[in-house]
Amino acid sequence: MKLYLIAVEPSADQLGADLVAQLRRKRPDISFAGIGGPKMKAAGIPSQMDIEGLAILGITEALRRLTLVRNKIIVATERIETAQPDAVIFLDSYGFMVRLAERLRKRGFDKTLIKYVAPQVWAMRPSRAPRVARLFDGLLTLHPFEAEYFTPLGLPTHYVGNAVYDTDYRAGDAQALRTRYKLGDRPILSVYFGSRQSEVARLARPFADAVMSLKKSLPDLAVISPVSSAVAKDVGAAAGADMRLNEIILLPEDKKIEAMACSTAALACSGTVTTQLACAGVPTVVAYRLSGVTYALVKRMFKPDYISMVNISADQPLMPEFVQSEATGERLAEAALPYLTDTKKRAAASDALIAQTDILRGPKTETASARAAQAVLDILSET
Repeated sequence: MKLYLIAVEPSADQLGADLVAQLRRKRPDISFAGIGGPKMKAAGIPSQMDIEGLAILGITEALRRLTLVRNKIIVATERIETAQPDAVIFLDSYGFMVRLAERLRKRGFDKTLIKYVAPQVWAMRPSRAPRVARLFDGLLTLHPFEAEYFTPLGLPTHYVGNAVYDTDYRAGDAQALRTRYKLGDRPILSVYFGSRQSEVARLARPFADAVMSLKKSLPDLAVISPVSSAVAKDVGAAAGADMRLNEIILLPEDKKIEAMACSTAALACSGTVTTQLACAGVPTVVAYRLSGVTYALVKRMFKPDYISMVNISADQPLMPEFVQSEATGERLAEAALPYLTDTKKRAAASDALIAQTDILRGPKTETASARAAQAVLDILSET
């Protein structure tokens, strides 16, 4: 049996690598090919297409890259048709993946198509559910309540859980990182710019403003930032354009757990990393900015009161959030400063985050990736 995996964003790349590892344990006879990033490459699946530029969010960004996306979908279709796999697994990235699946179906590709990570129809755009049900033969979801949106449409749906909870984000060697970068016992703010070029571009200035404001209050403050390969050039370019960002010590992404372990507090772009920081118990201030057009549309459609999963689950701002015009350096610094200076406030925030992620994690019987691998095998046996 041959499976083809596609991931065009860093978090999906990690999902793919973890899924492959579990599938190999369960079925050593399966062979793999695919399109992805460094994590999948390390798992033995070199990418058959360059995915740079495909981590896209928002209408205006999608329109600017429409030609790129169309061309990449054509290339990806050719790679899949040439590989002739028994099934294709589409990892997250709803917009790109449904368009690719539609092209494959229109060209007569009749093999099994599996979507891993459902679009958040519970938060906005429930009309996406019928489209997913029409295109795919199986769906793996991160949350148990998502099945109710898809199973009535005839789509076999398997709740597997969120693989982010499979990692112990409190296991990093804080002292080793402090020693390597000569940080001593200084307070440390870790900064997470996001995994998309547009996120880096929109948050670089308010993050720089926040860092400078905090360093005025805390001259001894050390600032570190684990940066993924997907946006390393973008962060470098932002630092070249705004010299204040040179105050931040850039780390390779594989030092993320160590960075979290030694962080007194964090400043983060909304995304998977905020859940990781919550698991690590790092008091975090969350920021996000979209294009004006995209924000106007999203604001009307988005149902939850918060954007971070830990806040949505708790129904309270365990992580202070600042979106769009509220995401200013002044406000971000004002929210982060108490975590850096008040031991009791920091400990209370940390305990609350850990308690909430323990609830989200649920009973720890097996990893989400192991459940996902079994769900893939179950879908394949039924189709």
